[in-house]
Formats: sequence, C-alpha cells, structure tokens
Amino acid sequence: MSPCKLPSKANRLEKVTKHPTLSFTDGNLALLAWPKYFIVHKGLLCRHSPILRTAVEALENSRCLEGRPVLQVQDNSEDMFYFLIAIYDGIAELPFTAESFPTVSALIRLATKYQVNRLRKELLRRLSIAWPSSLASWDAREDAMLNSNNIYEPRKFTPHPILIINLARSVKAPELLPACFYDLSRFPVSSTAAGYIASDTNECHQLSEEDLFALFKGREDASRFLSTFLVNQLEFRRPSVDCLYSGDHLRRRFCQAAFENIYYDILRDTNSLVCFRSCDPLFTIKNAELMQEMDDGGQRVLLRPCEYCRAEFRLEVEAARDEFWHSLPEWFGDIQVTAWG
Repeated sequence: MSPCKLPSKANRLEKVTKHPTLSFTDGNLALLAWPKYFIVHKGLLCRHSPILRTAVEALENSRCLEGRPVLQVQDNSEDMFYFLIAIYDGIAELPFTAESFPTVSALIRLATKYQVNRLRKELLRRLSIAWPSSLASWDAREDAMLNSNNIYEPRKFTPHPILIINLARSVKAPELLPACFYDLSRFPVSSTAAGYIASDTNECHQLSEEDLFALFKGREDASRFLSTFLVNQLEFRRPSVDCLYSGDHLRRRFCQAAFENIYYDILRDTNSLVCFRSCDPLFTIKNAELMQEMDDGGQRVLLRPCEYCRAEFRLEVEAARDEFWHSLPEWFGDIQVTAWG
C-alpha cells in the first residue's frame, strides 16, 4: 500500500476537521491525516520529501477541501502534526528525554518513511548523545546520568533501552544498537525478558526473540571479559619492573597486595552497590583504578600501589576498556556498523 493512501473510511471528507493551529491561509494543499487535515504548502513538502513530492505530482483534482487538492496519508494526525512542525520550524527546541520519546519516535519513523534525510540525520545525531558510538562519549553520557546526590539514575534522563532498540530496528539505525544493548545488559535478566511496561500507556514493550538471544549472549561475553581482566590484572598482577618497592625486602609485596585488595573489594561488589552500578563491566574496570585513591567513605586508602605500578595499571585499564567497547557490536549479535569506537 502506498504511504500516501488511507483506509477507505478516510475517503469520507465530511467526517474530517481542520487542524486548529497548523493550517496556513496561504497554503495550497490539504494534507489529510485522519481525522484532521492541515492546510500546508506543496513546495515546502516537495522540497524536503521525494516521497511526498511524487504523491503531490500524482494528485487528481477530483477532491478538494477548502478549495485545495487533498493529499491523504496513512499516519495519524498527532504524529503528522509533530512531523510538519519539525519540517517548518526544525527541532532545536525539542527535548530528548524519556518523556518526549513518543514524539521523537514518531518523528524518526516519519522522517524515514518519507525520506526527509536532513531531519532523520539530525534526530539520530541527537539520539546518539545518549547512545553513542565512542567510548569517550559513553563516559560523558554516564557522568551526565548522576543526580545531585551522585547517584546513577539513567531512567530519569533517557528512555528505556528496549524502546530504543525496537526503534533502531524499525528505522534501520544500527549505530544506536551496541550502546543500547550494553545498557540493557546491565538490567536484571528477569525484568528484561518480561519486557518494559510504559507508565503512560501500560503497553508492554518487548525485544524480539532474536534480539533477546543476542542480548543474553552479549551479556555473557561481557561478563567473561570482566572476569578475565580481574584475574589477570588484579588477582595475579605482578609489580611493575620500576616498582618503588622492588628492592625493599620487607615491602616487595606491598603493591601486589594492594592490587589483590582491590580485586577482593570488587568481588564483594561493595563499591558498585553503593553507586548503584552493579553488573556494569565498563564501570567496574574503570573503578578498579579509582579505588586505588579513595574508599567508600571518601578517605584515602591505607594500602595502595606505588606511582609506577599505578601508572602501568592505568594503561592496562584504558586498553581493556577500549577493547571491551570495540567488542560490543560483535558480542551483541554481530551488529554491522560502519564506524564504531
């Protein structure tokens, strides 16, 4: 069915009403999105959308509203209202929050459907701030998810990842998927399998079976990577060749013991629980370095490695997190993205 053809009930023009705010007196086209129509400008729609341009050029003069030819579309009037506002005014004032997701979702779907590439590109760019392709942008995003008490609360700032994954699949935006899958992998398995119930509509949103399988596989791969890192880089870590204590018989195991202490703290998961960041390998690897400086109460730790051992470990942390991030597309279903990391 053509994107610009409505079900038969919309053919009864006497049942439709004009949109009260988005109708221009100098408009030359009645755009009908059941049950409302908009008086808009042909030239503007044709300039932005090749799909709408083709539909306008194919119009017959058999039907009119207020003396203007009628172009029917399948979309509901509310979604079309936001779409037309975006074409006329842009999206500079549109917030990208959990509350605005229905609007953003509708805009991306219509921008994709009608091939309004400029609008689609800008919408995806704005979404990529929360679901980025680079590790540096992800770290910035995570810092922005902290509330005034330094508690991590991402759902106050971003939509649920299941919504984004399903949207990205529907509009063919794979660049959003790896970060979304990783975010979702940090949720409890039971709640993810059950799906997300939207508070405003009570609608349950679920992943496809294929995506759910990819999520669980990726979660296992991420967990295995973290376990390997903890064992190799903390539990059995040897001091640096430049260790300050290498020539001190009494303190030669000081740095090694300090790393082992961090390892057991991570196993107890005490710091992650305090920060509400459990099941987050990227955070855990980064925090393994930060824990050398401060304890849970904000006081300096009594047992920490020397500066040379810390510097060497810092490089290992950076390399591990970079490798982890670059592995996400492969882990979560072999996602094909042109640029990642």
